[in-house]
Amino acid sequence: MTGPSGPISSLDARDARDARDARDARDARDARDAGYGGSPVNLSIGISPHTEHDGAGGIPVEDRWWPGNQWPHTHPVATGGLADPDPVRLHEIYSSFNTATFRSWSPGNRAIAFLSEFTTQDSDGDNVPDWLSLLPLGAVLTEPARTGSNVSNTTTVAAVTWTIEEELTELVGLIEYRPGVLQEALQQRGTLIGYFQGIMPFNYLSHPNTLQLCHIALTVAQFLAFHFKMRFNRPRPSQLHPALFPPIDVPHHSAFPSAHATEAWLVALCLDTVMLDNSGNKILQTTHPDGVVRNVLEDMASRISRNREVLGVHYPSDSRAGEVLARAALPLILACPTVGTIAGGGLAARARAEWQNVGI
Repeated sequence: MTGPSGPISSLDARDARDARDARDARDARDARDAGYGGSPVNLSIGISPHTEHDGAGGIPVEDRWWPGNQWPHTHPVATGGLADPDPVRLHEIYSSFNTATFRSWSPGNRAIAFLSEFTTQDSDGDNVPDWLSLLPLGAVLTEPARTGSNVSNTTTVAAVTWTIEEELTELVGLIEYRPGVLQEALQQRGTLIGYFQGIMPFNYLSHPNTLQLCHIALTVAQFLAFHFKMRFNRPRPSQLHPALFPPIDVPHHSAFPSAHATEAWLVALCLDTVMLDNSGNKILQTTHPDGVVRNVLEDMASRISRNREVLGVHYPSDSRAGEVLARAALPLILACPTVGTIAGGGLAARARAEWQNVGI
């Protein structure tokens, strides 16, 4: 098959994989978790013989035959009576077909549905959704530098300032780290939750509320990151410094803030909120004798963000902006009734209950 510029190959599909900056772990870890403990992708239905033969019990075995059933089953003996002598089918036997509601939402799809609550949540009753408080210039993120022709050649995020030349020079210096990080960074294009699961194992069967919270964090982070990406429209580093030559397709959206950083940090912060022991201590945070505080979840979020810089698709200030945006988004998520605080009865409280007996 050919396209406008020549033969179409499997490489042409690569754009789709990065089209939204890794829509990230919709199925959490790998193919085994894709159905969240459910069935395989394909289910076959053929013709299966009934366990009861059609006829009187005295018929010799060699003369019996068994009705073949598709689905739903019929029963060779039970009928609807004189008024309806046809064999009774499954839906006439089980009342659940009249009363059942859908209960098999996947965490990823449920998280998308949660966006309608997040984007309309108005916790202070001023008729302005909470998330809009992030939008005025300077409220969370300020205009990043693009090129030397900008009014300002600097980008400041959370009191740290970079010139665009400093950021590009740093990214060139990171190129030599690509061989060591490439496989990991490529894997993180398709899954972020999996890397947090590697720190402290959890899945949809063992910690369903925790995994649901992770998917909500991913979806909210994508929504917010892409809003600001469109707002600032910052070029990718390789547009300004072709020597960076990223080893992956450059994502088809702008750079600031890094969606990977926003997603990784918001997942880490949500997990840090609920991963508490029975005394309320953070399970994955330690204060060392010299006073230095280390948080494993934050270390992973920082690592995922940094890997995108090594690939040459994000500036350091993009990563820092993602962290800042995630920290601003956390209280907005906790203000939504579906999630709620640890003291409430929402998703956060149920997720916390899944961790309280760790180490006991």
